[in-house]
Amino acid sequence: MPDLDQDGRPVDLGAVRLRTPGLRGQVNVHQSASPGSRAAASSTAEFLEALERAEVSEGVTIEITDQREVTPSTGSRAAGGSDDMVLEVRDPGESSGQAVLYEAEDGTISWHFPRETAVAGVTRGGGALTYRIPREVVVPAQGEAVPGGQRGVLGAVGKKILKVFVFKIIDEASQYIGDKLARRFEAQHRPHRLRAFTPDDFSAPATASLDAAALQRLAEDRVLLFVHGTASSSHSGFGRIPHDVLTELYRRYRGRVLALDHPTVSVSPEENVAWLAGELAALGDRKLTVDIVSHSRGGLVSRLLSEHPDRTGGRLDVGRLVMVATPNAGTELADAERLGQLLNRLTSLLQLVPSNGITDALDIILAVVKQVAIGAFKGLDGIMAMNPRDAFLTDVLNTPSATAAQYFAAAADFEPPQGSPLLRIARDRVTDVVFGSTRNDLVVPTEGVYTVPRASAFPINDRLVFEALDAVDHSGYWTRQPFAEKLLGWLA
Repeated sequence: MPDLDQDGRPVDLGAVRLRTPGLRGQVNVHQSASPGSRAAASSTAEFLEALERAEVSEGVTIEITDQREVTPSTGSRAAGGSDDMVLEVRDPGESSGQAVLYEAEDGTISWHFPRETAVAGVTRGGGALTYRIPREVVVPAQGEAVPGGQRGVLGAVGKKILKVFVFKIIDEASQYIGDKLARRFEAQHRPHRLRAFTPDDFSAPATASLDAAALQRLAEDRVLLFVHGTASSSHSGFGRIPHDVLTELYRRYRGRVLALDHPTVSVSPEENVAWLAGELAALGDRKLTVDIVSHSRGGLVSRLLSEHPDRTGGRLDVGRLVMVATPNAGTELADAERLGQLLNRLTSLLQLVPSNGITDALDIILAVVKQVAIGAFKGLDGIMAMNPRDAFLTDVLNTPSATAAQYFAAAADFEPPQGSPLLRIARDRVTDVVFGSTRNDLVVPTEGVYTVPRASAFPINDRLVFEALDAVDHSGYWTRQPFAEKLLGWLA
């Protein structure tokens, strides 16, 4: 294996060149999709499957071992220090895009993109793309645990892994599809669907939507509807609800439990509701009365159903709405210039706190990565709807409007346990720029879930707020006993 040059002189590795000022160690390059590249990164079957579904190809994998810093690092978890590692990779050409995934020693992940996206640093010249990547060695201190690394997306804990990914932005018909990449993916793999949600199948994907006859039968009594959040689906987003809790809800609603599968990154909440309105047209002059359990962005879709019943032709009446980690006041991570940080958090959560939906979430994250890498933010309407300054929040939802529904909320101030790699994400200086001293669950500000000036039915007084010592992250509510008790109480 070649040695790194601590003085910052480039090390020529054939397909790439790497500069590592202030860092000693050894480096090895594995060619695309080779057994060596997969072994180096401990790539899981779920990770490889997600790449295939998202139509992303593996380029080279750079493995850095025996790494040690010989000078104090000026950077942090994010690129921007004067001693960043600098990776030069051959430009894939105008018909393709490229991104770099960096996994640090503790399993945390960051994506790195071209400079023109305003997300990370890259310059063009000599047919190469140049990426700046944080040098900091983040091996946990002696005695600290590294939970879950081997269970996640890559799991190559203890070394630095840089993976180069390539994808097409021009199709076979020579059409530019860059700003349609996420929409095309979601249309194929995340279609709208209104599905049954039973104790036997709630953690498994559905293949069919309810027909008109089933909707007519449901209109005879109250229904419980689940609405999932960003980069998720019903079975992965709610699959960690304890079986006995879902069974009890199923009993209370006499089997009338549904879930709304819907695209979340390329399609706006208004488009989600418009699709549902088309399905409810089968009710004719009848009405569906629902209680809703929602997570994250799903709460915004649910509020639109509750506060703007005209959007469904008056065919849906919301009685109770439970919003879990919903960005009712928005999240700064949905700003175009911070989408890279949102992707870093979502991917690191999959890596370090994996659940039953790794592939399900990772492939849509990859679809967003592709658009961010080429600066095509225009096609990400579903994410942009969570921007605090987006017209959907300022002019549609967070204005006075009448609703008779009862609102309930669950939020968290996330503080990872000592020794957790997520602690470094939560306390990163880039996070401080985004959230400042505002409490948050890594993705959504805590108080923004239940306090929104001018919005109807806010503040939400009947709420559950997990404090820092509870260590509840954006997706970690479902298995907590206090939440289960609250949920059953709210839906008594």
